[in-house]
Amino acid sequence: MESSYLCNIKTNKKHIEMKKVILVAIVAILGVVSVSAQNNIWGASDNRAFSYSSQDASVKFTNKSNYSMTLRIINSNGGLYLTVQLYANSSRNVSFSSTSSYKLKIKAVHNGQTSYHDGGNFSVTCTKTQITEGEMTFSMSTYGSGLGPTISAKEFESNY
Repeated sequence: MESSYLCNIKTNKKHIEMKKVILVAIVAILGVVSVSAQNNIWGASDNRAFSYSSQDASVKFTNKSNYSMTLRIINSNGGLYLTVQLYANSSRNVSFSSTSSYKLKIKAVHNGQTSYHDGGNFSVTCTKTQITEGEMTFSMSTYGSGLGPTISAKEFESNY
């Protein structure tokens, strides 16, 4: 009986050592998974579906004419947000970091002739769950403006 008791003690020590090895392996695996999950949460991954970092909204402004255009993007509560220069047949992406509404004013120049236009209002959404990704295309011909109602140069320069 004494030899059977010693055999069980050795077997129990082996089980305890094996359990320690398994526990260390589990802790190591959980540590790797945790670090990988933190990379996704904080936006270090290219997988945007799991990224919780905020993203900017964007609008692509495209000029499909031989006119050069200057766009003035005005905050809805007043104040210039950004001035964008669009050369003939060019485009430019503009980023917006928060949800807001804007007024667009357009200056078009071709062969020394300048015209000013009210481009209307637009809004962008920029939240953790929704962002605006849009495009505005402008074209102007000698047969008609196509850019909206005509405004004065003074109104174009105004930040309201």
